[in-house]
Amino acid sequence: MFAEKGMRVVNDIYFIMRVNLCWFLFVIEGGVILGLIPATITLFSCIRNRMKNDFQGGIYREFKAAYWENFKTSIPITVGFAAVIALFVFDTAVLNGIGRASLLLQIVLRATRLLIVLTGILFFPVYVHFDLHGSKVWLQPFLFLFICPFQVVLILLMLVATAMLYMFNPLLVAFLGVGFPAYFVMGVMLKKFNKLAARIPSMEGA
Repeated sequence: MFAEKGMRVVNDIYFIMRVNLCWFLFVIEGGVILGLIPATITLFSCIRNRMKNDFQGGIYREFKAAYWENFKTSIPITVGFAAVIALFVFDTAVLNGIGRASLLLQIVLRATRLLIVLTGILFFPVYVHFDLHGSKVWLQPFLFLFICPFQVVLILLMLVATAMLYMFNPLLVAFLGVGFPAYFVMGVMLKKFNKLAARIPSMEGA
């Protein structure tokens, strides 16, 4: 039993290293800016497939096929994330300006930032699990902040721990990079999705 679990951990780490390398290669292939979002969506999609035992064949072939399919549909999403970055720049300017004189304004802006960041984190597991269109693409991840607060806190703690681990050993970034936290986030949310689907059939994923 112990040997079986140990082998599963080794296989998971090996998978994370491979899918992380694919993510990096296709971010570059997409020109970084245009490649970042479709590569991240594909990363979460491949992780979800593995966790649901739908993983087929070589990871590179699966990643490549899904990436170019996602590339075509993710342009509006890329624009949305670009708008969020622009909003952050604006918020920074406000905080450095009139925000210094208003504690309430600082609290509101920082709380807004936190909600936006958390929505951005949940966007990827929610997007690859559900068949979403229109405003639901953004609304559904936001609603999940309140549907599963325990999972959100758990994800935040894990991301902080991962950041500290990477700071302590930067070499791990090259091997595990985005793949490691994405694997954890997808795992936590997939368990929640499955529990919701057991109680609410309409919450079943795509």
